[in-house]
Amino acid sequence: MEERAMFCPACGSKNREAARFCARCGNNLPTPGTALPSRKGDELLRQLDLCIVMDATGSMQDYIEMTRKNLQAFVQKLSLHPVQPQLAYGLVLYRDHPATEKNWVTRRYAFTEQLDDLQQALNEAHAKGGGGDGAEAVVDGLYDACYVMKWRENAHKVILLAGDAPPHGWGNRRDRYPKGCPCEPEHGTVISIAQNARQRGITIFSLGIGDNQAMQKSFEQIAGTSGGRYVPIKSAGKLIDEVLSIMLSEVGKVEIDQVVYRAYQPGATPQAIAALTGLKIGDVDESMNRLHQKRMLQ
Repeated sequence: MEERAMFCPACGSKNREAARFCARCGNNLPTPGTALPSRKGDELLRQLDLCIVMDATGSMQDYIEMTRKNLQAFVQKLSLHPVQPQLAYGLVLYRDHPATEKNWVTRRYAFTEQLDDLQQALNEAHAKGGGGDGAEAVVDGLYDACYVMKWRENAHKVILLAGDAPPHGWGNRRDRYPKGCPCEPEHGTVISIAQNARQRGITIFSLGIGDNQAMQKSFEQIAGTSGGRYVPIKSAGKLIDEVLSIMLSEVGKVEIDQVVYRAYQPGATPQAIAALTGLKIGDVDESMNRLHQKRMLQ
């Protein structure tokens, strides 16, 4: 069995696990045991919650169809990663205000580990109508994803926002609510929601469809504020490829978190863990922040 290391918080030197004082500088070493047991921790770290937030107005029908058709292949490719992520899928669809008997503003499908449940939700997701003003209820979709959906505490959390129109209030020339979405007094703005998402460890990736400049500007700021990135989508056929690329990158972060978690001892610095694992200091620092957000480290 490999002997676990104890790192000195003062100088970063490696010591045997049961040591009380650093062999190099003599500093008192912290008592081990603030992280979860390794096996349980590894299982929790494999959890990955993916919430798709998608515009479900008429112009998005081809993209919804393409997602539906390629879902099985997408998940199969993702499952081949050595981490073997334990995926849970959620879906939030949004249209526009005002809500009527025939038109809903948002529709939510709770997180599920069963791919068939997500497939069924997409089968029911028929794009229809919309506000007719070139701006949509993006605020409502993101709000539901961040605050209403039930995320697993220890999971790596990702939102994929896909749409071709901006939120209300972003200068689009056809906007019946030019001062902002009517829900903003209660829900906040897309930027404040993205800020809160980042604080809670939820990363938003924006998939911008088409060339609407207000959409591009707003989606870039949403993603950047949350720590994600904006990805332009030029055709329906490219959507699932970009989603797969994003998710493989995120699973790679899960893999880094596993390495850092196994190497962690109370008081260990990012520099000490980087020296032990061969990871970059910046990657270790980001990983430790994620692990604290997931309450995997105390």
